[in-house]
Amino acid sequence: MNPAQRQAWIREALDMAFQALASWPELRDKLVYKGGRVLALRLGGEQRASYDLDANLLLAFAIKHPDRNEQAEMLRDLFTQAIQAHAETQDPVRYELVDVRVKHRPRADHPLGWNAFEVVVKLRDFMNEGVQGLPNIEFDVAAPEELGTHAVAPLGVGGDTVFAYTLERIAGEKMRAFLSSLPSYRHKVKKPGDAVRAKDLYDVTKILGVHPIGEVDFWKAAAEEFHLACASRYIDCTGIGTFAEDIDVTRSTYETDATLPKDIVFDAAWHAIEDIVRFWEAQRVFPLRFPLPNGNSGQPGRP
Repeated sequence: MNPAQRQAWIREALDMAFQALASWPELRDKLVYKGGRVLALRLGGEQRASYDLDANLLLAFAIKHPDRNEQAEMLRDLFTQAIQAHAETQDPVRYELVDVRVKHRPRADHPLGWNAFEVVVKLRDFMNEGVQGLPNIEFDVAAPEELGTHAVAPLGVGGDTVFAYTLERIAGEKMRAFLSSLPSYRHKVKKPGDAVRAKDLYDVTKILGVHPIGEVDFWKAAAEEFHLACASRYIDCTGIGTFAEDIDVTRSTYETDATLPKDIVFDAAWHAIEDIVRFWEAQRVFPLRFPLPNGNSGQPGRP
């Protein structure tokens, strides 16, 4: 497979797996779906391709089953059952489930409780029998987060229904996710790496294209979700100055990211961020400061 064929195969396999998970009733009270694939379904039409599937554990499930190893075992069993059952009912049968592995991320308990899982699924594809080294497909399952009243709504997936993030929550979380990739926050929580999440700027701009800033109720709800998302990860923000940290690096990362479509240039994406932050400033969303549990950073966050 060349790179384009590989990417297309991953997208097709993920579509099948998402439909499988959506059809499995035992998963509906355990996961809420989010990320690029949910964003594309919410927006409709042609959207940026996504090469994994993102979800969060639901808080009620995590409270009922607090042991991390038990959570991993349940996820492995349920993913196996769902994908296997769905694949076997296809006509003609294309995929066969080979293996499901659930990896702890991080390996040891996270000091702030942000324990997550990476679910890696290996498939056999009867339409590509002669192809060596088919890629695995991956699912990121994050720790529960506090969700606002506008955060979750039903979403149709292949004739079934799942609970998934709304566009309001996705907008707030993507603004939060971008901030989490900047140097100040990485230094605050001692987070390694230096990759700026430029794709979040693109995705937020797509949402703004569907819900202009004049839709006051939408962006007020997104602000509420942004606040909750920042609070859950202790992310501080004073306003546009925080977003503009190392903006030259952000611009370079955005403009050289081969996975981003070319329909939105960086200046347009940055203007979209400025418009949203300016609206939130008028709503007195900022400043946000959330001290780490040891009490050595910042002041309490604004309500």
